[in-house]
Amino acid sequence: MTAAELSQLVDSCGADLYRFCRHLTGSTPEAEDLYQETFLKAAELSGRIDPSGNPKSYLISVAVRLWKNKTRKFAWRRRIADVRSTGAEDGSELPLRDPDAPTPEEALLERELREAVIRCVNALPDIYRIPVSMYYAADLPVREIAAVLHLPEGTVKRRLHHARITIKHELEAMGYE
Repeated sequence: MTAAELSQLVDSCGADLYRFCRHLTGSTPEAEDLYQETFLKAAELSGRIDPSGNPKSYLISVAVRLWKNKTRKFAWRRRIADVRSTGAEDGSELPLRDPDAPTPEEALLERELREAVIRCVNALPDIYRIPVSMYYAADLPVREIAAVLHLPEGTVKRRLHHARITIKHELEAMGYE
């Protein structure tokens, strides 16, 4: 893969990959790091990327592997010596205001609901959170998620269903309809 092809890959898949990284990590600085690491790894492994295939799925699978490795290393280090993350974990960096909201009250209610959904998704175990992120943030179909995670399609569908039910129950417990 040439530099021009890699540049075209960044243009065609970059926005979806960044959105997925943002959703997966929950913070802008970590998402930017993961995004850059993914494209660095893609440049390193450029011979394996088939531009005629589905490079978006390949890039997302690279991002998932990098993120899993990073979280595994962080957990290992935390067991040895408790290290606190300096990134904003509360989601405060997310764009919170909808410019189309006609009143401040509606904007506030929408922001609270969005934050509640993000908290619910972030509270899910990785086996549910990763497929949800791939499905909603990266707009990947179930078939591609199954291929990326090396799981049967039925397992991915079951995990998405379980995640939706869990999120729904959590939101109802918080008072949302």
